Amino acid sequence: MRISNHISLLHVVGVAGAIGLAIGTALFMRMNEDATRRMTRITDDDIRLSYLIIDGFEFVSLLESVQDDSKQPVLDLAQGAAERWHDDLARLQRADLGQTAAMRRASSALEALTERPVDAGDQQSLAALHANAEDFVLGLKGLEAASKERVAVAAEKLEAQRRFVMLSIGLMCVAFLLVIEHTRYWTTRRLVRPAEDLANAAMHAMEGDEQLPRIAHCGTAELNFISEMLSGFVNTLKHKVAERTAELERQKADLEHEVAVRRRAEEQLRHSAFHDRLTGLCNRDLLIDRIDRCIERARRNPEYLYAVLFLDIDRFKEVNDSHGHTLGDQFLITIANRLQSCLRRSDSVASADGSTIARIGGDEFVVMLDGVSDPADATRVAERIQEALAAPIVLEGVEFFTSASIGIATSELGYRSPDELLRDADAAMYFAKASGKARHELFNERMHAEVKARLKLGNDLRRAVDNAEFRCFYQPVCELDSGRLVGFETLVRWEHPERGLVSPSEFIAHTEETGLVVELGRFVLEQACRQLAEWHAAFGDTSGADPLAISVNVSMRQVSRPEIVDEVRAALEDSGIPAACLRLEITESTIMGDSETIPGILEQLRALGVEIHMDDFGTGYSSL
Repeated sequence: MRISNHISLLHVVGVAGAIGLAIGTALFMRMNEDATRRMTRITDDDIRLSYLIIDGFEFVSLLESVQDDSKQPVLDLAQGAAERWHDDLARLQRADLGQTAAMRRASSALEALTERPVDAGDQQSLAALHANAEDFVLGLKGLEAASKERVAVAAEKLEAQRRFVMLSIGLMCVAFLLVIEHTRYWTTRRLVRPAEDLANAAMHAMEGDEQLPRIAHCGTAELNFISEMLSGFVNTLKHKVAERTAELERQKADLEHEVAVRRRAEEQLRHSAFHDRLTGLCNRDLLIDRIDRCIERARRNPEYLYAVLFLDIDRFKEVNDSHGHTLGDQFLITIANRLQSCLRRSDSVASADGSTIARIGGDEFVVMLDGVSDPADATRVAERIQEALAAPIVLEGVEFFTSASIGIATSELGYRSPDELLRDADAAMYFAKASGKARHELFNERMHAEVKARLKLGNDLRRAVDNAEFRCFYQPVCELDSGRLVGFETLVRWEHPERGLVSPSEFIAHTEETGLVVELGRFVLEQACRQLAEWHAAFGDTSGADPLAISVNVSMRQVSRPEIVDEVRAALEDSGIPAACLRLEITESTIMGDSETIPGILEQLRALGVEIHMDDFGTGYSSL
């Protein structure tokens, strides 16, 4: 038997059962509808009887209360009502309520009401009308009990019939489900179980079982054909599986290799993201993260201590300038290796396990000491670093000597962010470098105050340049022999809005560091030339001697810029003074600082006609 035949049989059983169930349901519903209509008729008859009784009582009451002047309208109303009651009573007679005596009494009374004319002036006629109306009502009352009983009986029959219908439909549904279930069970036994056996046999074949389960009979022609074909596919399937397994093994090996390569690349990328490319040390990002962890640990445990050493390599620029950046990079790598040797794994002062060395700039290094036992440990590490750097560094046959300026900041000040800690360590390093290099300084509140003062000074100077708060003063220059006035030397003072006049010793060095000296020098040059032009115009030259000259100091930052030539030319042209009346004073150290560029710029200035004077000649250890 084919699978399609099984399916057709199941379909036929289902359709036949559904049709039978539908026909049975329709018949039972028709029976229920008929019973409901009968119940509705009986209920309507009972309601009509009730309305007749109510109308009869109302009519009797109306006859008892009628007056002489309204007798005729009442009689007319009685005539119309009697005709209407006749139709309702005839319907009740057809209903066969069973109370024949009461029905006859009501019918006779109604006939008397409709057939005998009544004279409004005849009292006997009116009395007869009243008696007939009472008989009609009494006859109807005799029918009321029978009508109520008839309604109750009909309701019981209707309810019983409804229960019968529901029970019948339920039994039909159960019978239909039993037939469907039996058919499904029979079909399943013939189709599904053999198919499951075939599936199990296929699973054994997929798992490489050499002995395929034998299936004696599969129930249908199609499943028998599949069972026969399955045995033929096993060998081919095993061969394909073996080939696929070998291919997957190759792919797995390739994938594992690719994963290993990717993992190494990710590790290298992660290392590059948090380490310095040249030295392999931690970079600023990783240093900030580790300092932040130390700060958090110190916040939880007040007894925990840590410290940061900020290093700046002394004279590193000379190595780069004299031997190139390649040798400079090797120099930095050597410095990094020596710093790492200062952190010993078994050292209680600076353990390599918890401490961190980072390169955060060109020649700037930071050593973070994690979990020191005493703040003095940081000083001992700084001394150890100085000893390690004191040994000569030999690169490509060239011997170099170096040192470091080290600033130290400890956790005793209760830092809240890594930036604050590095800021103070940097400030301490600046003081160490300003104190003569090759030394270390421990940060204190005095340094912090000086750093804040320097920052405020820088901000005030920038505002002073923008607001033109600088004033020029002029010191006379006289000949010693004759006492004759020959010129002036320009002096600049800062007219601070709060402090008054500020001496150049307090701000000139800062303007040199920040580059503000260029703008300040241009301002002084223009003011001096303008002032000399006013004096020439006001006093003239009555003695026949050389005209008055004016001297202006020029810093190294100014004279190392080729733009100074154009600035001097513009100042001369704007003021109109002769070029010979302008004397530019430069220091000896300025000339020696850049012996290649500055002489050429000085030659261009002399070509304009201005005089170049040397200031501070032979002071200190100048080599000129």
